[in-house]
Amino acid sequence: MLAIAHLGKGGGVALQAFQLFQDLRRTIEVELVCLDAPGPHRHLTQEPGVVVAGPLVFPKGIRTLSQALRSTRRRGDVFHALDPYYAFPATYLARVFPRIVSLGTDPGLEIAMRYGPMAGGLTRAGMVPFLSQSVVVTNSKALADRFRAYRPRVIWNGLDLRKFERLPTKEEARRLRGLPTDRTLLTYVGKVIPEKRLEWILEVLRLLPRTEAVIVGGYKEEHYGDRYYRELLATFADVAARAHFIGEVPWDHVPSYLAASDVFVYPSPWEGSPNAVIEAMAAGLPSVVSDIDAHREIIEHGRTGFLAKSPASMARQIEALEGDPRLQQEIGSRARAFVFERFSAAAAAQAHLELYRSLASE
Repeated sequence: MLAIAHLGKGGGVALQAFQLFQDLRRTIEVELVCLDAPGPHRHLTQEPGVVVAGPLVFPKGIRTLSQALRSTRRRGDVFHALDPYYAFPATYLARVFPRIVSLGTDPGLEIAMRYGPMAGGLTRAGMVPFLSQSVVVTNSKALADRFRAYRPRVIWNGLDLRKFERLPTKEEARRLRGLPTDRTLLTYVGKVIPEKRLEWILEVLRLLPRTEAVIVGGYKEEHYGDRYYRELLATFADVAARAHFIGEVPWDHVPSYLAASDVFVYPSPWEGSPNAVIEAMAAGLPSVVSDIDAHREIIEHGRTGFLAKSPASMARQIEALEGDPRLQQEIGSRARAFVFERFSAAAAAQAHLELYRSLASE
């Protein structure tokens, strides 16, 4: 039994949850319990095996999700919570066992970045009961180290590699998505929120006048993402025309945006194991990303991508790639080979299946 806040609004956690659900149901009986939320992926809730418990409303949705999980106790052998804000507390309140909780981020740090250190500390303290009574899984060694007190297991993110096997050419992809054909294009995929530090991308545009950026991800989160988006446009008005904010798109559209790009950029100051970077690598795209622990696990600097400590460093590395098509090709090819070897959805599903079976047999 899988549990997650929503599918409709998308995001990395929802993508991983739905991918796992699809792969598992080829082998075992599995249900995915979630809440209803508007968004480009809402149609996924119509898939057989997806149970919609009620609307995504905080905090009422936690109890709604908990009640739905409690009603499934007799037919579930293992319960797997896949998001920290709804599914973790819902499975705890439902008293369902054996229970697995998956961490794709550090919720305490995430809350601290948004609401301040006191809120982050309270979040960490509140998570102790969930984590101490559950099997903890993380998607990176860096994240496992932060939660080492709970002896977590590491299962890498799984990617549906079939979506990256046959991509359009750069020219075809740019025509398909209506993007400029005569400029160097940087692409970012992810939420437009302060935690992602998109200022770096706009700073890079100031340093590289013939470069444009394609920013794929939602920027309309009321009183937060929308405000940040307006602040970016106001602060970087001189380069705003070269920053193309696409908004949220269906997951199946992401590979074509990557195929249209020259370089992938990801300036986030903190990540668990970012789907977006892994997808860019799968597309054979050279990536220039922030120099953080999670990125060091998946990018070997100068070999499968580049790590940057500042916007100026990011700009220099992009400029080096711009002037050397052969380097672009070599970096992209090595990155693609690395991802195809480590991050298959089938491997992730198998690792989870083995964990479920071991818990169910205890």
